[in-house]
Amino acid sequence: MSHGMTAGELALFFNRKIGADLVVVPMEGYTREMIFQDTGLPWVQTSPNIPDLDSVFGYMATGLGEGTGVHQADQFKWIGGKGIDSQEFADLLNQAGLPGVVFIPENRGQEGGVRLKIQDYHAFNPARTGIYALAYARSLNNFAVPKSGQTVVMFDKIMGTDKIGQYLEAGLLPRQIEANYTPALNQFKKEREDYLIYGTGDDQRTESKKTDGQITVLAGGNMVAFDSAPYIDGNNRLMVPLRAIVEALGADVHWNPAARSITILKGDTTLFFRINDPAAVVNGKTKKMDTSPVIRNDRTMIPVRYVGEYLGATVHWDQEARSVTID
Repeated sequence: MSHGMTAGELALFFNRKIGADLVVVPMEGYTREMIFQDTGLPWVQTSPNIPDLDSVFGYMATGLGEGTGVHQADQFKWIGGKGIDSQEFADLLNQAGLPGVVFIPENRGQEGGVRLKIQDYHAFNPARTGIYALAYARSLNNFAVPKSGQTVVMFDKIMGTDKIGQYLEAGLLPRQIEANYTPALNQFKKEREDYLIYGTGDDQRTESKKTDGQITVLAGGNMVAFDSAPYIDGNNRLMVPLRAIVEALGADVHWNPAARSITILKGDTTLFFRINDPAAVVNGKTKKMDTSPVIRNDRTMIPVRYVGEYLGATVHWDQEARSVTID
């Protein structure tokens, strides 16, 4: 229902069972705790019913009740239905301690419901709010829960399971429903960790949990000193600061800030890379990589294996020691 992943992370997660030739180019400047408002970008309407960010945040909180008679209105800013007392519905939701939102009672014709007033977009949890709203609505009007038979009803498709419907039909309180689905939710969060690209704030990393622990790089028997820590990216490639590794390999590097391109020279070998481009040019011939150079914490980071091998070196990764040897 809600995966909490970027499109690139979701692609990596799905690809664990597909095995496609997949390259994800990480975004610059993005951290996991960001919401859209933090990007500084203008919102572009995605559909007639999603004209603004309140509709985006309200979409899941008000739109989960397909087939129940409990529905959204005013572009996902109101939720309610027949047989619901607006004031009682608002009181139940406001007393539930749902973060970042208050609920204002509002009748719409013959239907009672509430308008969502989001006060803290970071704290607001649309999926959790939607589950609470459905459970409280059923306690007020006892709507019929849609059930799947030979075909799966839309309600179960939206939920991703038939268990939420079963919990509602059993009359479970919202907190009981939440307690029931939390173990599976935590298991999913654990499973997705290997495919997350972005960290949070000062801990921003384009790497998975596999990268815990210091990584060392030895070139010609000497440990390479970096002013920014190497890391393993979402494509399972070790990324290292550009200038330090190139100089350790006895090569020269030229950075073109306008073109955001990198030229590496060593003897008769010329390498050419661009930021966020998985194509490299080696002595005039284009080579395809499964990752790309990026700028991270004001440092240009480059995949060490490709640089080393393109310069004619042998690159060996020791998983247990978490070290790379370049000879």
